[in-house]
Amino acid sequence: MSQNLITAGIIDSTQLPLDEIRQEVAAFLKISLNKIERIECWRHQIWVKLAESRAKFVSYRSLPIWIEEGISAIKRCTTRCALVEIGEILRCEREWYDRHAIPETVQPWRDAWAKQAQDIKQEEKLTQPMRLHQEAGNKWYCAWQQILLFCRDCTALEGLAAEINRQSQEFADLPEVMAAMQQLWQERWQNLSAAIA
Repeated sequence: MSQNLITAGIIDSTQLPLDEIRQEVAAFLKISLNKIERIECWRHQIWVKLAESRAKFVSYRSLPIWIEEGISAIKRCTTRCALVEIGEILRCEREWYDRHAIPETVQPWRDAWAKQAQDIKQEEKLTQPMRLHQEAGNKWYCAWQQILLFCRDCTALEGLAAEINRQSQEFADLPEVMAAMQQLWQERWQNLSAAIA
């Protein structure tokens, strides 16, 4: 089943600013604010009690705040995966606008999505060397993890210390990797020492 901004948990309709909703509903219905007696934000629609009249339901999608919330959701995406996911949700939303013959309403979403995609691409380009370095550090740690498991005594472990220290200089700027290596070394030393005792 396709999701929309509410069912996907991106927008919580109960958290939308009621005063802004009231103003936008009045503008949508082309009435003055004092004609609205009461307004309630339900999960999927807005219930509007008009003064000296019966109640009406208004779709959130009819209001500018819906487009603004979609743009905010796009801007919160920091990864390509998240952006693709929000793009799929907005594609489903776009179908509603297409059915109601107002497809141009979602153009700000398209523009914001394209800009965010470009920003993410640039960020990925800038951080790629660091990501590759981080991956190399993780692989280095995993390789030494396997080697240290094959050490059967503290003497063999001590024999590897100089090489580990030499190689660790390349990853000194990765505190997580260095801390994991130090912990691995200490745990292996303790295990081997306990096995001797």
